[in-house]
Amino acid sequence: MKSFTLAMYLSMRHCSHLTSVESIHIDGKLDEDAWTSAPWTVPFTDIIGPRHWSQPWFKTQVKMRYDDTFLYVGAYVEDTDVWATLTKRNSVVFNDNDFEIFVDPVGTTHNYKEFEVNAINTTWNLLLKKPYRDGGGENSTRVDPVHGFDMVPLGLRSAVYVKGRANDPSKLARHHVPKLKAMVLRPTCTFLDGRSRVAAGGVGVEDDGSRAAATRVVLAHQLFPRRMMKDLPEENWVWSPQGQVAMHMPERWGYLRFVQADHIEDANERDDPEFPARYQAFAIYYAQKAYQLNHKRYADTIADLLPWIADKHVVSCLHVTYMNVTADGFFAGASAFGYTAHIRYDSFIHVSSTNDADEVASV
Repeated sequence: MKSFTLAMYLSMRHCSHLTSVESIHIDGKLDEDAWTSAPWTVPFTDIIGPRHWSQPWFKTQVKMRYDDTFLYVGAYVEDTDVWATLTKRNSVVFNDNDFEIFVDPVGTTHNYKEFEVNAINTTWNLLLKKPYRDGGGENSTRVDPVHGFDMVPLGLRSAVYVKGRANDPSKLARHHVPKLKAMVLRPTCTFLDGRSRVAAGGVGVEDDGSRAAATRVVLAHQLFPRRMMKDLPEENWVWSPQGQVAMHMPERWGYLRFVQADHIEDANERDDPEFPARYQAFAIYYAQKAYQLNHKRYADTIADLLPWIADKHVVSCLHVTYMNVTADGFFAGASAFGYTAHIRYDSFIHVSSTNDADEVASV
C-alpha cells in the first residue's frame, strides 16, 4: 500500500466541551469566557481551493464549543456593507449574503443538517436524508409546514450582532457576528459495525468521525443612496475547500473533533486512520457515476472501472474487497490500513475494521 499524500487529507477542526463554570448566552457577541478561550479556525478560503484565482477579500472565522446536548458556533463575518432583505424564517437564506454550517454527525454523508442565517438573523434549518446529487431533497418546515424537520423545537437558537447599522448604504457596518446553538449531535453515536463513538459527556473522542463544513455566501452588489442592487455571481468562502462550487458533498467536509476543554491545546492535527479507505471508496463512487453517465449502467468489473477513476494516484494502491451491481445500484468495499469502507450507489458510506487476511480482492 502506497502512502497517501498530505494534500489528500481533509482539515481537522477542534471543538472543546464547556466546563462546569462556563456558559453561553445566545446574543451574537463572543466576549464571554467560554468564547475567548476557544481558538479561531483559520480564515476561510475560496470554495474551489486556496490556489483558485479568486480569494476572499474579507475575513471569516469560526469558534465552536459543545456540551452534552448542543453544539455552539460563533462566527466573525467581516464586511463593509452589511445588508439583508429576507425576514421570513425558513426562507431560502442564501439569496442574501449569509453564513451557513453543515454537520454530518457520523460521517455517512446521509442525514446531515444545514443551518443558514443572514445579517438580520433570518434563519433556515433543514435536514437532508442524502445529498441532492443522489436524489435527496430538503426536509424542512419550508416545504412541509406540518411535518417538516425543524431544529427550533429541539432548542435551536441564534443571534446576530452587527457593528454598525445593517441595510444603510450611507453608513459603513464593519462586520457581523452570527451565533447559534443547535442540537446536531447525540451523546453517543452507534455505527453499523457495533462500535460507539462518544460525542459528548466528558470524553475526548480520539476516533470521532463527525464531519462539518461552514461557508459564507457573498453576493456582490452596488450601492446607491438608500438602495442596493445585486448584479454579479456569488462568491463562496469556506473553512474546508470542496474542489468545486458544491457544498453538498459531505465526503469533502472537514473533520470535527470533540475534545475536553483542558485538552484543547493538546489536540494535535492528525490523520484519520479510516481516510485512505474512504478516499478509495469515493474514487469508486465517482468512477461509477461517470461510467453510468456514459454507458447508462454501472460497471460490473474493476477492470472496466479503472479508466474512469479521476485520481490516478488511487489506481496504484486501490484495494477492492468486493463490488456488486444489482437492480438497485452498485455496492463496493475498499480496504486500507486495517479498515474497509463500504459504499453504495447513493454515496452512503460506513467503515469497519478488517484484517489483511480477510481482504480477498486486489487490483
